[in-house]
Amino acid sequence: MSFNQKILDRIQEKHLTKAQLAKAADIPYTTLDSMLKRDSDQKRMEGMLRIAQILGTSIEELVLSDADFEQSDALSTAEREFIDTYRTLDARAKATLLALLKHEAKEASPTEEEVKKPTFAPLLRKLKVYDFPAAAGAALPLFSEDYTWHETSSAPRDADFGVRISGDSMEPVIRDGSIVWIKQQEALGEGQIGIFLLNGEALCKKLDRSGRRCFLVSENPRYAPIGVLENDDLRVVGRVLFH
Repeated sequence: MSFNQKILDRIQEKHLTKAQLAKAADIPYTTLDSMLKRDSDQKRMEGMLRIAQILGTSIEELVLSDADFEQSDALSTAEREFIDTYRTLDARAKATLLALLKHEAKEASPTEEEVKKPTFAPLLRKLKVYDFPAAAGAALPLFSEDYTWHETSSAPRDADFGVRISGDSMEPVIRDGSIVWIKQQEALGEGQIGIFLLNGEALCKKLDRSGRRCFLVSENPRYAPIGVLENDDLRVVGRVLFH
């Protein structure tokens, strides 16, 4: 079957007219009609194909512009070399190669669990960060306008604000100068680390209620636990969040 007849058959299969094909291909109808009536085009196309094969390229690469070729589905040089090599193999070698290709494709494909597993981009948020007071008896800046805005993707999703710690009482768990993210809440569980106001003094400590009394405990052993007396005013500002 000739090149021209193949085009005519495909036009019929696609339920198109020659005018519709010419418009879609952006060529004049008279040019398409003339091309389909000339049998000489078959020899010209065969010649172009042989030239492309000899030069180790494709008709698409010879005809299209560089930009159009990069966007086309034309085979790469490596792909064409693979196909040419495959055609030289006998039936047994072809079957072996196909089995290997299917195995490698399956190994490279994501598992069902990986496909179902959702992926999330880091949540970029703007949160207030307060400077934690270093001096005893200082009020926590949470209740003032003394804060800076930090844009971060590392804060936990339920963080309400951040506090920059001053001092080494919570080292090595919380380093001096580091920012901790806080979930604002009025109560803490046993052993949780939080921000407290004890008689107006801001403290970052761990809550210890294991005995009869309540203690606010430092992670650094150089600092003694702070006992909370019955008449003390202890308030929980929030819980320190760890990733």
